[in-house]
Amino acid sequence: MKKNMFRLLILFFCLLYNVSSMDKVFAETTVPPDSYPLGVSTKTNLTAGGTLYFNTDQLQDKQLVGQFLAKNITSNGSSGLSDGGFQNYQHSLRQWDLEQIDPGVVSETITGSDVIRWYANATSFKYVDGQDLHYYIGSLPTEKEMNDALQYYPALRENFSKRIYKDSLDSFPSFTDNGISNFSQVTGNIQSVSDYYAALTDTEQSTVYNSAVQTAEINTEKKVVNPNDWGGQSSIQINIALKKGATEQAVVIVDVDGQIDHFKTAQDISINYTNYDPDTMLPPYLFINYKHFPSFNFSGSTFFHATAYPSLPGDEEYSFEGNKGVFFERKYADKAMPLIKSDSHTISEELKEKTYKTATHLVHNFNDEDQEIQFRSNASLFIGTVLAPRTSVTLDDTQGRVLGSVISGYDIHTNMSIDTEESTAMFDYDDFPGLGDIAGGEELEAPVKTGDHFTYTGNDKRHLYTIAQKIPAYSSRFPIQSVKITDALSNLLDISSEDITINDETGNNAIDYFSLSKDAENELQVEAKPESLADEAFYGKTYTIELNGTLNPTQEDISDLSVNQLLIPNTAITTVNDEVKLSNEAQLEADFVQGEPVVVTYLNEDGQEIAPSEILNGKISQPYQTEAKEIPGYTLTAAPPNATGTFSSEGQTVVYNYQGHLSFSTVPTKISFGTHALSSKDEEYKIESKDQDIIVKDTRTLGSNWQLRATLTKPLTGNKTQHTLSDALFYVKDGKTVPIHTNTSAIIESAVTTTHEDYNISHDWETSNDGLKVSVKSGDALADQYSGEISWELYDVVAND
Repeated sequence: MKKNMFRLLILFFCLLYNVSSMDKVFAETTVPPDSYPLGVSTKTNLTAGGTLYFNTDQLQDKQLVGQFLAKNITSNGSSGLSDGGFQNYQHSLRQWDLEQIDPGVVSETITGSDVIRWYANATSFKYVDGQDLHYYIGSLPTEKEMNDALQYYPALRENFSKRIYKDSLDSFPSFTDNGISNFSQVTGNIQSVSDYYAALTDTEQSTVYNSAVQTAEINTEKKVVNPNDWGGQSSIQINIALKKGATEQAVVIVDVDGQIDHFKTAQDISINYTNYDPDTMLPPYLFINYKHFPSFNFSGSTFFHATAYPSLPGDEEYSFEGNKGVFFERKYADKAMPLIKSDSHTISEELKEKTYKTATHLVHNFNDEDQEIQFRSNASLFIGTVLAPRTSVTLDDTQGRVLGSVISGYDIHTNMSIDTEESTAMFDYDDFPGLGDIAGGEELEAPVKTGDHFTYTGNDKRHLYTIAQKIPAYSSRFPIQSVKITDALSNLLDISSEDITINDETGNNAIDYFSLSKDAENELQVEAKPESLADEAFYGKTYTIELNGTLNPTQEDISDLSVNQLLIPNTAITTVNDEVKLSNEAQLEADFVQGEPVVVTYLNEDGQEIAPSEILNGKISQPYQTEAKEIPGYTLTAAPPNATGTFSSEGQTVVYNYQGHLSFSTVPTKISFGTHALSSKDEEYKIESKDQDIIVKDTRTLGSNWQLRATLTKPLTGNKTQHTLSDALFYVKDGKTVPIHTNTSAIIESAVTTTHEDYNISHDWETSNDGLKVSVKSGDALADQYSGEISWELYDVVAND
C-alpha cells in the first residue's frame, strides 16, 4: 500500500509538471546554446540527472568506454576488478584525440566499494598508449569508503589518486555554456532541452522541418502495417522528402501522439528519406517527439528500419500515402537503399557505416513519459539517442540494446557494454546546423548594413547608413513578441528621428510600423510597435532603414594634414524575441578635400589695399581665423562678419575696412631766418633752415578738403631786450601774402586730397619765393636774438561749390 501511494504521488507530480510545461509558450522555453543542441548532455554517451547504476558483475569481461555524466555513479554488482575495459582504449583501432575523451567520467559522487575498485583497477582509464586517463568527482569518497574498498588492494590507491581530474567544474564548457554550476541542475537542463524540442510540434502540426526539406509526413490518420514484421506490427511511418539539389542539411521534427490508437500499440518504426543519397549527402537530423504514451512501446519486440531513396528523374516525385495506410517500403522496394535494418542485435558490415551515421542524427524524445523505460527487446537494436527527461531508463544487454546516447533526467540502470566503435554512435553535434527556420517559422536573418562613401563638404545633412532587415514570416504557433534593431552610433554623427526613413521592399513608407528613439549614448533604437507585431501584413518583408544626418569630425581630424579620410565602422544588432543577430561591419567613409582659399584684404575708404593681402588654405570645414592689422594712419571701422569661419568648396574673401585720418607726418620744431645786421631800411628775410618739413598726410577718402592754418602764439621777442617785432611774420604763396597774427589763425594752405602719399608743404621754402618770411621795418629792431612760437593746425573743411 505504501508503495502504491508513493507511485501515485510521483505520477501526480509528473502530471502537474507535464501539464505546466506543455502549456508554456515556446518563446518562454530555454533555447539550447548553438554548440550544445542537447544541452549539457550533448557530448555524452550516458547522462543521468540522478544515479548511473553499472552492473559490474555483468560488465566484468566487457568493454565500457565513452563519455559518462551523472550526479552519482554506483553499482548494483559486487566486483570492480575485472579484466574488462572500463574506459580502456588500449585496444582501440581508432586513434582518439585525448582531449575528446579525457576526463571520460564526470560525477558529483561515486558510491560502493566495487565502483571505487573499478576506478582504481589497473585495466581502467587507459589511453591508447597506456597513459592514464582521468575522472572528475566533485566529492571524493571518504577515507572509510576508500579503506573498505581497497583494504586488500593497497597498491590501487595510487591509481585512484593520480587519475583524479584536478580542475573545478567551471573548467567544463558543457557546464558553463549551459549555465550549470552544480550537478543538481543537470536534471532541469535535460528537461528544458526536451521541452524545447517537444514544443515545436503538436497534434495540429505533427511535422516541422527546415528549408532543405520539401515535405514530411507521419501516418496520424491511418494505420500502416509492416507485413515483413512478425505478425504484421502497426508501424510509426515517417516519410521525409528532401528538396532536390538542396545543399544545406535537413532537420525534421515529428510529433508521435500516443493518444492515436495505432501509435499507442505500435512496435515498428519505419523512416523513409527520399531524394537522399547517403554516400554524397549529409544525413538528415530527425527528432521524434513521443507524447501521451501510457507506457513505453518498445520494451517488447521492436522493429526499426530506415531507408534512403534516390531522386526520381525530372520533376517526378515519390507519393506519400501513409495517411491512406500505404506501407512506403513495400511500394518502392525496388528503389530502396537500406540505412538501418534492425531485426537483430547485430548490424551487418555492409550497413554498419550507414546505420551508425543515421543513429548519430536521430533523437527519440520521450518528453512526458513518466514510467520507467526498459529496453528489453529480444528482437532488435533500438537506434538513435534516447532522451527521457522525466523517468529512469534500464538497459538490459541480455535482451535489448541501444545504439546511441542515453539521457535520463533521473536514473540509468545498465549492464550494456559500449565498445570504442559503439561509443561513436552518440548524437553527432559537430555538423548540427541548428533549427534555423524551424524555430519560429523562419530563420532570423542578420541585418545587412552599408555605409556611404562621400566627399566631406561640411556638416550639412546627408545620407550616412542603410540597414536592411528581413522580418521572419508570420507564425501563429511561434509568435514574435518583440523586434528591436539597435545601432550604437559614433558620437561624430548627429542623426535625429525626423531624418530617418523606413520603406518596405516595394518602396512604400513603412515608418509607422516602428517607434524610433535615441539615448544619451547616441544609441539608436528602431522597435516594432505592438500593433505591428499583431498585424500579419508586417511579416515576411525586408525593411530598409535609411539613416540621414550630419557628420561632425573633430577639429583634430580636420586640421591634421596627414588625415585625408575618416572611417567610421559600425554594426547593427537585431533582436527578435531572445534571438540576436549581428550585422556585417559597415564603413562610413568621408574623404577630406582642400577647400577654396580664403583671401584676407585690408582696404581704405577708397577700396584700395593699404596692407598686403593674405591667402589662407585648409580642408573643407576646417576653421579659419583672421585678424585685423595695426596700420598707421588708419583705424578699423569694424570687424567683418566672416572674420572667422570654415573653409568651403567656394572661395571666400574677408575684408577689413579702415577709416583714414588727416594728420601731420612731420612738423618743424625749429625754423631759422638766419643772422642779419641791423638795417636802416625795411627788410624781408626768408627761411634759411628748418629741422624738418611740414608734411601732411591725408588717408581719408580721395577728394577730401583740408586746410593748414598757422597761429602766432608768441610774437618774435628779443631774448635779452624783450623787444617785440609786431606783425613781422607772414606767409607768401604764389605772390600772395598772408600775415600771421597773434591769436588769429591764418590759412597757409588749402588742398583737395588726390593721393594718400605725404604732402610736403615746406620743401621749397628755403629756395623759392614762397614760404614763411619775416618783415623788419627800419628802426623797429634792436640788436638781439628773436624767437617766437607758431601753432600749425590742420582742418577738415567742406569744399566750396
